[in-house]
Amino acid sequence: MTYLRSLIAALLLALAACTTAPTPSAAPHPKAAAQLAVLASNAGMHEKARACQELGNYGGPESVPALATLLDHEHLADYARSGLEGIRDASAGQALRDALATLKGRNLAGAVNSLGVRRDVAAVPALQKLTLDAKRGVAPEAVASLGMIGTPEAARTLQEVLANGPADLRVPAAHAALTAAPQLAQDGHAAAARGLLESVVRAVPSGHLATAAQSQAAALRGGAAAR
Repeated sequence: MTYLRSLIAALLLALAACTTAPTPSAAPHPKAAAQLAVLASNAGMHEKARACQELGNYGGPESVPALATLLDHEHLADYARSGLEGIRDASAGQALRDALATLKGRNLAGAVNSLGVRRDVAAVPALQKLTLDAKRGVAPEAVASLGMIGTPEAARTLQEVLANGPADLRVPAAHAALTAAPQLAQDGHAAAARGLLESVVRAVPSGHLATAAQSQAAALRGGAAAR
């Protein structure tokens, strides 16, 4: 009995150690580690640009800080954004969102576009603000990214721009709406998609954008009838 009690106690201690010990973080991919070393070195711009792109293929959260520091770099910002677009970890989107407050001009426009490419739903409130802030100079890019993200909340902003926004944003918003509508329908928001397409027709009642919106709306109605 003494031996049995000792064995049970040992097993319980081992189980407790397994459940309380911290889980070690996954080691970075060897190729990511190599590219991070390139970014930290005195390598040339070509090598560093390639490293940023490779981190989009092999990097994880451990690669995000190095790329984030390059988002305002004169020569490497585009490549850093490309890397962040490819990293699936949520921290990559967070880095892009955090940078919106300080980036300017072309680099700000690029970060806005990257958030759209990532379909970063958490970026919608920030993109909505940029759509309404003419001083930041990236309203068309913000509208386009809302179209790529294609959520009902993003669609509502596009509808507001189409109905009441500045005249020079109507066409960009119409293009964005045509991008968003299929995504909305695919995600089960067919009514929101139809409403968005109707807003396009009202905002730009003639021309190829209105024709495209009408065609998409007809396809949605046909799909609903088929079901």
